Amino acid sequence: MTTIDPSSQVALALKSRIAALKERGRAKDSSPQQASPAHQGAITGTLTQRMQAIAPDDPHRRQKAVRLFLQAELVREFGDGLLNDPQFGTMLDAVQEQMAQDKTAAAAVSALGDLLLAGKSTA
Repeated sequence: MTTIDPSSQVALALKSRIAALKERGRAKDSSPQQASPAHQGAITGTLTQRMQAIAPDDPHRRQKAVRLFLQAELVREFGDGLLNDPQFGTMLDAVQEQMAQDKTAAAAVSALGDLLLAGKSTA
């Protein structure tokens, strides 16, 4: 039996869902800013710190971990300017809601949350 990495499934689903947003962004700005390789390391460090800040007894910790991951991936893909967009949180809510409504994506998201939190304790 082949095991599929849930983070890959979520990343693939996320990329396909936001492809249209990326095209609209390019139409508005012909040169979208992506995070530089050096800045990507800083994003990863910030993600690790924020994962560690999630309380072990928080009943929503899995969802929070996935949200942090999504936020970091979107910022990595589209640049830091996304963090200043007042609709960014709403978009993250919508993405998480859509993934929760799909059985396959929801299972992958749940597994991803567990993976992210497992990594938290070893970091």
